[in-house]
Amino acid sequence: MASKRYFIMRHGETVYNLTRRLQSNTIHTPLTALGCTQATRMGEALRETLGHAPAAHVHVSDTGRALQTLSLIAEQLGIDWFSAHRTMDLKEIDMGSWCLRSYAEIEAEVGSIRTPDHLLLPAPDGEDYPAIAARLSRWLSGPGSAPGDHIVVMHGISSRVLRGMLGGFPVHPQFGTAIAPSLVQGSIALIEDGAERVLYGSKQGTEHA
Repeated sequence: MASKRYFIMRHGETVYNLTRRLQSNTIHTPLTALGCTQATRMGEALRETLGHAPAAHVHVSDTGRALQTLSLIAEQLGIDWFSAHRTMDLKEIDMGSWCLRSYAEIEAEVGSIRTPDHLLLPAPDGEDYPAIAARLSRWLSGPGSAPGDHIVVMHGISSRVLRGMLGGFPVHPQFGTAIAPSLVQGSIALIEDGAERVLYGSKQGTEHA
């Protein structure tokens, strides 16, 4: 059976990241100038590895920030943005009624919602980590199951769950599913044969969503 490689990317910085607000999966939050640069550099890094117009499966979270990131990656790679498989299975963790609010505002009410390893505590009316793993398992058994290379543009926390599942990372003791270390925005993780290496970027992540 042909092997699979997964090139998993966080979207570039958005105006919400810059102003430290929790993002929604339904409202478009555009990239900043830095976010556009990050996306372009990811495209350049992929081109160095895969060449121009690679024969790869392209998948993207059906959110504005991920789609905008992919448009800049596609321009560098010479691939068709319109051919990408768009799915909400790759969306970010749903933070319920906390979405669109600032970290400072929420934490003034409930205390810190961030963990030392750069994860978010689930919102009372939001999504937990096993629920993220369940929808990603659905994606892996469907569009993500084809042999060959997979280019995947998604989000900080949901990508950590996907990388955890694919890369053999341990189950998180607090959140009950495998979770990989944080990567900075504009990073690329390559997972092949159950092992991960950082193709581009850094493992010292600081921001989410």
